[in-house]
Amino acid sequence: MKFLKISLSLLVPLLLLASFVVLTTGAASYRVYVIHTGSMSPNIPSGSAVLVHEGHYRVGQVITFTEDGLTVTHRLVSINSSGIITTKGDGNATNDPWHVPKSQIIGGVVVAPRYVGYWIMYLKKPLGLASVLLAALVLWQIWSLTSREDPNAKDRAKLLGLETSSGSPIFTN
Repeated sequence: MKFLKISLSLLVPLLLLASFVVLTTGAASYRVYVIHTGSMSPNIPSGSAVLVHEGHYRVGQVITFTEDGLTVTHRLVSINSSGIITTKGDGNATNDPWHVPKSQIIGGVVVAPRYVGYWIMYLKKPLGLASVLLAALVLWQIWSLTSREDPNAKDRAKLLGLETSSGSPIFTN
């Protein structure tokens, strides 16, 4: 049982860290972007993260593309015969004023979890990452201290008369 606890306490954070690294570095065909404005509200509010499958998209889907050096996430409204796309933010009343070529599309949004973008931005900062790692270390230490058996529990139980007929203490730490 102790081996299982130790294994899980090491394996789970390592898997989360590996997933975070793979997705944020672009090592997979998926990319993660953070939404900074409300142009896609209420479907994708500011502070959300979007997982984009590179090169896979269709008309009507929310896509991520580049326009004048900016990365934009809006809904793909149409693609005309010359390969120019029309997009629109779900929170905007009209189509976007720009018309970019299809080659500027990065990919289609697969999932957009709310508030995850805030965490991504926080963890990208050295102090943010350090604070989370420090908190995890403190929690791990507290957990390891409270999960140890007290070697003096039997003696204390005997002195206080808190033991069962078999001689084992009723309460242990």
